[in-house]
Amino acid sequence: MIIVTVNDRLGTKAQIPAFASDKVKDFKVMVAMKIGREPHEIMLKRQGERPFKDQLTLADYGVSSGVQIDLEVDTGD
Repeated sequence: MIIVTVNDRLGTKAQIPAFASDKVKDFKVMVAMKIGREPHEIMLKRQGERPFKDQLTLADYGVSSGVQIDLEVDTGD
């Protein structure tokens, strides 16, 4: 089990427990439950990199315990 810090870049950080073998899509569901948004509205990425693809795992992106990921919310505007 790893602990991933998700930063919304507005001053709020959430620590989400996950497994490195979790798919990004499944991790988005856990993040959505924590922040109160729908999973399809969430985009995760490392600072300065492209958004994570849903079909890959956290390990594919080198996410390990203590890593911080940026969160962007697509409101549809």
